[in-house]
Amino acid sequence: MNERNIREKTVCFTGHRSEKLPRGEALELLRKRLDLEIERALQDGYDTFLFGGDYGFDLMAAEEVLKKKVLIDLQNPRRIRLVAIIPFEGQAIRFSVSDHEQYYEIMPKCDEVITLNTRYSSQCYAQRNQYMVDHSNRVICCWNRQAVSGTAQTVRMAEKQNLEIINLL
Repeated sequence: MNERNIREKTVCFTGHRSEKLPRGEALELLRKRLDLEIERALQDGYDTFLFGGDYGFDLMAAEEVLKKKVLIDLQNPRRIRLVAIIPFEGQAIRFSVSDHEQYYEIMPKCDEVITLNTRYSSQCYAQRNQYMVDHSNRVICCWNRQAVSGTAQTVRMAEKQNLEIINLL
């Protein structure tokens, strides 16, 4: 299968970290909308999901994809791949204890982990975002429309490439 065919079947996620996500019932509604969009992507023929490995929306999206992977429908079997795109080794070191635990629970369940840099640099997050956009055809995001953020940067990158963008907020 060539690079173009793979991209045409790939979705990437981008969204805010935990502190910018809604709380309570609004967070549960966001999770339900995310689940529905992942299911819609699967029905549309997408089978590969990229996430950036950061705490907050990235890990939430990965959890939702993993839930889909364990559901087996013998009448309609699906191949689902979850791929982590990590900006640099040791990214999770700065996470809170609970985010760190969630990260290390999810990572072994990924089909592939791609680490772009050995060390942190001021450009490593932008490189990660560009990589995900360059390898996807659809973006599912959780973006509060704040102009200056990594999520906003990723959405702008996706717009330049005319990708389908679905904002859950």
